[in-house]
Amino acid sequence: MNRYHVEVLGSGPPILFLPAGGFTGEEGRSLAEALRDDYEVHLLDLPGFGRSEGIDRLVTSEQLADWVNDYVVTHRLGPVHVMAHSLGGAVGLAFATHFPKQVERLVLLDQGHKAFPRVPLREYGVFGLAVPLLSGFYHLFGPRLVRKIETKIISDKVSSPIQEEQLQTFCAQTGLLERDEIRRALDAPAKLGRGGLNLLFGFYHLDVPQLMRSLQVPTLLFYGDFVGLDDKEARLTKSAILDLQRHELPITYIRMTGGHFVHWNPAFPIEQVRQFLQTEKASSL
Repeated sequence: MNRYHVEVLGSGPPILFLPAGGFTGEEGRSLAEALRDDYEVHLLDLPGFGRSEGIDRLVTSEQLADWVNDYVVTHRLGPVHVMAHSLGGAVGLAFATHFPKQVERLVLLDQGHKAFPRVPLREYGVFGLAVPLLSGFYHLFGPRLVRKIETKIISDKVSSPIQEEQLQTFCAQTGLLERDEIRRALDAPAKLGRGGLNLLFGFYHLDVPQLMRSLQVPTLLFYGDFVGLDDKEARLTKSAILDLQRHELPITYIRMTGGHFVHWNPAFPIEQVRQFLQTEKASSL
């Protein structure tokens, strides 16, 4: 396994795409296809998910930032644009916060405006009840606990293609229309690998709102409003956005009707993203 697994599409100024937990870089393919004529898009697997090597120690925001920065420096990419969703958005946000001179523009896809819930029932179902307890054990025993758990749950078994009813259920729960790009991403989920649990526990303890309040990089935040999909989440989202807007931050807020997978919304304004990314280039001419 390589430290980084990446697929590169297009040519031009570099964009790093960082996916959600449980997804490989394939999640960002439709964005890469739309931007490849103007940009070189790097579809990365997250550490410990898919085919990128995991992090074998307690994960902090600084270590997440270092993980991305090492990729940028090793490949001599210079300042980059970053597009990132969900868990990948937290990684990209850490990078932009700790290495602001390495990031030209940041596009966050439904990440940064809300703290991860302490009891993540919506995200993990009934298993979410056990997360606080497991997190406490993790702080006591650290990576030793992770290694024991990983021996029980990591498998080399190849995932079966997603069934039609599974796709329908996923789209119904997330407020999406059934599309081939969603099917392709779900057909090849990111398998949990060594060190992947360190990333998940690190994310659980990450102070994402504080990272957002420290932002210096021009940022475009797309967020799902959850209206008509999840009333409680809609109220939390509205409150979180209003709270964030009280701070003078370099963020442009774009509300999207629906849920968490904003970039798979048919109304996602890719041309607005292109214009946002090109602003820096135009200003330097």
